[in-house]
Amino acid sequence: MDWIWKFLGFVFCLGFLGFASKAEAQERKIIPLDAHFLPIEEGEDGHSYSKIVTVSSEGELVEKTYDLNYSLVSVKKSLFEESERQEPLWEEETHYSSDGAPISTQYKYRKDNAKHTKVLVGEKLVLELVCDGSMPCKGTFVAPSGERETVDRDIFKPSLPSMKVWQDFLVKNVSYPPSARNKRTEGEIWIGLRIDEHGELVERFILNRASSDPSLVKEVERLFDIYTGGFVPARTIYGNPTTAWMYLPIRFRLG
Repeated sequence: MDWIWKFLGFVFCLGFLGFASKAEAQERKIIPLDAHFLPIEEGEDGHSYSKIVTVSSEGELVEKTYDLNYSLVSVKKSLFEESERQEPLWEEETHYSSDGAPISTQYKYRKDNAKHTKVLVGEKLVLELVCDGSMPCKGTFVAPSGERETVDRDIFKPSLPSMKVWQDFLVKNVSYPPSARNKRTEGEIWIGLRIDEHGELVERFILNRASSDPSLVKEVERLFDIYTGGFVPARTIYGNPTTAWMYLPIRFRLG
């Protein structure tokens, strides 16, 4: 069970949950989060949510997120295999409205070398998606009217029109900053992009600016100054376009 906490500490990059003993791993941990649901230090500016994390005796990780008014925002349950520590074997996440009513529940699991996603509103299946690394995702969105639509992505999140086009753009345009190259500096810059209902980028934010090399951050900002490939807006559970955030990593690695 200890490895779950070590894994989380790696993911959060802050080491909040890296504990050595089994007794400590079973304790409840409270983590302050910013507006993007990322961990921050206790007392740091930007505290917007709090996450309570526990691990059951069966090894199930339970994360409950609350706003500052103590209203439940989401509950996420995950189960990991010790041989596959960086990705859950199974995941269930329920989101709640401000009055405490459940909005939707998303299930993610691995089966037959593919990643499966199902989203339910109440007991009604609204999205089913299967993603295999060797081919595009395939799935179905079911509108409230019962009309079925073929989809190739999680439509409840903004996305890039084509990962291939995006990768081609990076290959042609990424320039490794000389100052970072000379210092042999590598890194992964995470950027948040707020995409409106028309697919327009209306706001962007470097999530790990404080811990990243400034020249790498500047290069990522330059890339989005010249990117013209557009975005696909998120949709609500009713199928309507809406404004939402998406998050992308830009990796800098020296050969």
